[in-house]
Amino acid sequence: MKKLVAIIIFMAGMFPAVDAANAQLSFYQQAAAAKGKNQKQDRAFASALARDVAQWVVGHEESAEVKNALLMQAGYHQRAEEYAAALVALYQVRFYFPFAQDLEGLSSQIDSIMENLNRNQKGQALKLLAVDTSEIEGLQARRAALLQHLVQADLKDIYEPVSDLFENYFTRYPQDGALDKMILLYGDWQRQNGNFLAAIMEYKKVYELFPATVYKAAGLRMTADVYAFGLKEYEIATSLYNQVLKDFPGSAETGVVYKHLAVVEENQKNYSAALTYYDKAIAELGAQPAAFEAWQGKADVLVKTKDFRAAYDVLLKGAALFANHETQYISLLEQAAEIAERKLKNPALQTAALDKILLTYPQTHRAPEFLYDSARAYEKQGKNTQAIQLYKQIIIHYPTDKYANRAQGRLSKLEK
Repeated sequence: MKKLVAIIIFMAGMFPAVDAANAQLSFYQQAAAAKGKNQKQDRAFASALARDVAQWVVGHEESAEVKNALLMQAGYHQRAEEYAAALVALYQVRFYFPFAQDLEGLSSQIDSIMENLNRNQKGQALKLLAVDTSEIEGLQARRAALLQHLVQADLKDIYEPVSDLFENYFTRYPQDGALDKMILLYGDWQRQNGNFLAAIMEYKKVYELFPATVYKAAGLRMTADVYAFGLKEYEIATSLYNQVLKDFPGSAETGVVYKHLAVVEENQKNYSAALTYYDKAIAELGAQPAAFEAWQGKADVLVKTKDFRAAYDVLLKGAALFANHETQYISLLEQAAEIAERKLKNPALQTAALDKILLTYPQTHRAPEFLYDSARAYEKQGKNTQAIQLYKQIIIHYPTDKYANRAQGRLSKLEK
């Protein structure tokens, strides 16, 4: 009985706080009826309302009204023409309430906002909307997942709202077992927004304040990356890269360090040293995705030193390792074909590279282009029969493609 009375008293004490929170949210909702004297004034008012609602969300994260508050916040940002910030609010709904949300309604609201974004922004916005969050358990994990996706997305003008989400995360989960990883992610966020010194500070936190972290080598390497590619302070970067190699021999960062040292040397036109480091990176990385840039970089240095045939051979050798990765495979062989055409003036080598693409990925959306370029190269070799076959293939299989018209023109000349 005493326990029941205590529960009743506790609940009674809670209601005034709940009522006050809901009243505050209702106040912000009703305030929307006010209008500024002009468009500029109204946008400023809506922006202020959005900030106030965002603060309410931070202070009432356990409230059942958080979802509605976030939707309200998004609406105010949209009214203020702060479209990227509106998207961030909507994605909080998308990630935090995957089962309770009205996805169709959310999609409609996002579509409305995307009308004011450029094509690239729209593509990234759609990718975020399509993320499957159903398997992510717990609000903390959902918050972390959202931050990761927002950092990876290429959305403009979201620095402040995303930075606020990071700060709220760190305040709410100071004992998070993955705090070191989240701090690295925050460093990435600062770096991609051009805040290089802030990025360095976040990376340093990881390897200086987390003695047992598995990200010590990564944090140190990332610090070197900022000095190398953000601040262009190559001497400091090189020293830090060498520290990674010395303190963490054989770590997962070794291959990436060699690759980045190669880029640093290449940027300073130390091509011999660059080639040495690219070879070390290739040997260390094997067929890992990170090796793609090493093969590409080595070929680039060989082109700069005018060793065009070696560059061509390197690209073909690298492509063979990425035969199961369409984008990388095609990219390396396309570069090889370009070198063969423009530098080596060798159409036979050009068709050899292009034919590899078409043989391995015949259904690529760029097939008409590669078929046409290969046919032209066959013409230059005097192999008109092969060229005619390829032109006819384009016309038959891709009749509406722009290359079909070009192929028809070449075909008419060859068949005269």
